[in-house]
Amino acid sequence: MSWDPMNRRGTAAIEFALAFPLLLVAFLAAFELFRLVQAQRVLDLAVTQALRYGAVRSTSASSADIQGVVTTTLTGLLGSAAGVSVTVGFSPAYAPGDQLSVSAQLPWTADFLPGAFAAVTLDASGAITVQN
Repeated sequence: MSWDPMNRRGTAAIEFALAFPLLLVAFLAAFELFRLVQAQRVLDLAVTQALRYGAVRSTSASSADIQGVVTTTLTGLLGSAAGVSVTVGFSPAYAPGDQLSVSAQLPWTADFLPGAFAAVTLDASGAITVQN
């Protein structure tokens, strides 16, 4: 029996039909992983911005102002700050030379493959010395 290119015409279509779902799932999983890493980096940035704001503003900024910096940064870069929990602490007080700490938790769920990834809570925290 000789090789006939006309007999192999449907082979590529069948191979594509078998491989496409696997490639699609792999692409969506990579995209979800990218979103998770992006959300963690944005949360880290939001905490850093809040620490800087609080360190420079000293006693003129309230805990609510510092929390607002976190939610504003998250909303601006992620589109939403839904479910974020922000804790602001002062050690021993909110005065120059004292420590300001900010921690934030953000719930994250996968959008495109909801069953493939468990819901996680992203966490970021930091501390800085109040300047003036």
